[in-house]
Formats: sequence, structure tokens, C-alpha cells
Amino acid sequence: MTISGLPKHYDKFDLQRLFNPYGWVDYTKILIDPISGLSRGRGIVEMKADDAAKKAMAALQGKVLGTNPLNIKEAKERGPRPEGGQGSGGGQGGY
Repeated sequence: MTISGLPKHYDKFDLQRLFNPYGWVDYTKILIDPISGLSRGRGIVEMKADDAAKKAMAALQGKVLGTNPLNIKEAKERGPRPEGGQGSGGGQGGY
């Protein structure tokens, strides 16, 4: 699941404590801005059981922590990425 609206002071342990009452939490991560090193107010949670994740989403959606309501979405699995990392330009350079 992806979570937005988290207080900026939340860490991955706070996020785990928030979701623990609904079932086993496998993984938590707080997304950090690479330039400032501060929280973006968003996180990721993976739970062992789908039914526990659905209970957590239903219970916590819109809950206000600090000043912002939580927005929780089911994470979508990424499809395979193209190889090479050159995008659609082909990577031939401009010689």
C-alpha cells in the first residue's frame, strides 16, 4: 500500500505501529526527499495477509494524523522495465 498525508516526523517504526493492530506488517518505508533528507509525508506498507491490508485501509483511510488526512491506495505492481536505460531515444548519441 502507498500512504500519503503522513506527519513529516513519522519514521518507519511509527508507520508499523499504525498498521500493526490490523495484522502482521512485513515491511514499511518512509519516502525521503534526496535533496533535503526530510520525509515527503508518504510511505509504503506491505502486510502479510490481503484481508489485513483491506481492514487497515478501511479503518485508516481519511484518518487525520497531525494536520493532514491519510490517503491509502493499493500499490500497483510495476511491469517489466525496458533494458538499457536510454528511453526511447536509442542511446546513439549525437555524433
